[in-house]
This record gives sequence, structure tokens and C-alpha cells, in this order.
Amino acid sequence: MASKKFVALAVVTVVILAGIVGAVIILSTGNQNTAGDLVIMDDRGQNVTIPKYPQRIISLGTSFTEILFAIGADHQVVGVDKTSTYPSGALSKANVGSFYTLNAENVTILEPDCVITWTFATNTISTLEGLGIPVIAYNPTSISDTMRVIESIGNATGKSSAAVNLVNQMQDKVEAVTSKLSGINPEMKPKAYFELRNGKTVGPGALADELISLAGGINIYGSNASKYPQPSTEFIVASNPDVIIVENQSSKTNDDFVEWIGIGSGVNAVDQGKIYRINGALVTACPRVVDALEMFAQWFYPELFT
Repeated sequence: MASKKFVALAVVTVVILAGIVGAVIILSTGNQNTAGDLVIMDDRGQNVTIPKYPQRIISLGTSFTEILFAIGADHQVVGVDKTSTYPSGALSKANVGSFYTLNAENVTILEPDCVITWTFATNTISTLEGLGIPVIAYNPTSISDTMRVIESIGNATGKSSAAVNLVNQMQDKVEAVTSKLSGINPEMKPKAYFELRNGKTVGPGALADELISLAGGINIYGSNASKYPQPSTEFIVASNPDVIIVENQSSKTNDDFVEWIGIGSGVNAVDQGKIYRINGALVTACPRVVDALEMFAQWFYPELFT
């Protein structure tokens, strides 16, 4: 009789255990399939609700595309804007136009979980939100801002650890540059003129202005009231920059700058041949902005950077 009770108890125990295991499996599968929502605060100050974690992202901005790839979220990207050509893997993603001339049909075909773009793309944001697509909008304007956005995108995509590692690497590069410049004489800082591809220069608030300052230089337009002033030959000559930096994407050659400013004008950068070119894609709110900082510092202080 006792043996029968033991067998019955054993059967009941097995059934209970089986039920528990089954429940665990069901709960585990449910968590994988229905991960819930995630709320991200963007640079508009808005709380944007997205799936946790989005597997169909459209990036409308070269900076954001580069960040997504750099933190290992590239497999979650299904579409990019037409200017997103770096890294090369971005070229394999669907092209949806740009944040100014968006191909809304291509966007809807891709069925995105969310779109990441710039805060100033207001018309595009309205169009996307009108289609019921969550939009996360950022507007990083400095290196620290860029790091903050990298961490935010990392949180949004489930790549927070990779994002933190990337930010740490960027911070290490910044500190390596600034530590080498810690002993420079403030009176000996080189004056710099930076020109964008569109022919304008940069004033306070522009990322290139920050790069010049962090690299130990003085922006000759650093006290200008405008963020992107139109330069004049007279002002450049009077300011006498020691270094001229121009984006590669500019149609002007170095010879054009020599001719524009004038040989024998007394401008050190022209007379000493210190006119340097840089890929404009580095002077943006992307992970490679710290590479631009290194280049600026090398041009300003070649004796400190071999």
C-alpha cells in the first residue's frame, strides 16, 4: 500500500515539475517574442516609444549611420539616407533619399521600427510621425554631445556596452591630445582659418571651432557672432592665420587659396605652405571626430606629434 502511495506521489511530482518547466519555457519564449517597449528621450526633449530593441531602423544622417555601425547595430539597419556612404556596409542598405527629400514610399515599404534623424529635419519628422513611425531626433554640436548621442543610440538598440566602450576609446584619444598640449605657451598658440566645402568658415558653436580650440589653436573667426560666417580676404589677411585647413570636398585647390589670399600678402599659412586638407566627414558628430582632433593638433604642433 505504501509503495502505491509512493508511486502516486512520484507521478504527481513529475506532473508538477513538468508543468513548472513548461511554464518557464512559455515565459522565456514570451519574453523573447514580446520584449516590450523602450522610451528614449531625444534632443527635442520628447519621450519616444520604440520596440525593445528595434530590428528595423532607418538612419537619416551620416553621423547616425556611422554610429550604428560602430557599435555593432548595423544588422538592425534596413535603410539609410543617400549621403550615408561610410562605412562601406552602409552602401548595401536601402536608399530612402535624404532628410530633405525623403522617399516616403521606400520608407513605408521597409516597415521601420523607428527612424533616427536630425532635429532640424522638421518637415521629414512630421511626415514620418504622420505615418505612425517613431522618430528619434538628435542634434549633437560638440564632441561631448557626440559621445552622449552614441550612448543614447546604444541604449536604444541594445548595444549600450559597445557604445560605452566606443565612448571610452574616444575619450582616451581626446585626453592623449590634450595631455601633450598641457605645457604649451598660450602666447604661442597658432591662429587657424578653417573653410567648409561651401566656402563658408566657422564661428562659435561649430564643431570645427571646438576642434581648433581643443587642438591648441585660435580660430580667427572664433569671436564672430555667426556660427557659419562668410569669410573675406581682407579679414583673413589682417588676421594672418598660421594654418589654413579646408575640407577635401571643397572645389578649391591649395593653389586657389594661394591665389585668393595672395602670395606675399604676409599670411604665414600661405608663405610657409601650411594649407592642409581634411575629409569633411571627420569634422562631424561621428566617432571619427577624434581623428580630426588628432590631425588638427599635428598640424598646429608638429614637433609634439611625430
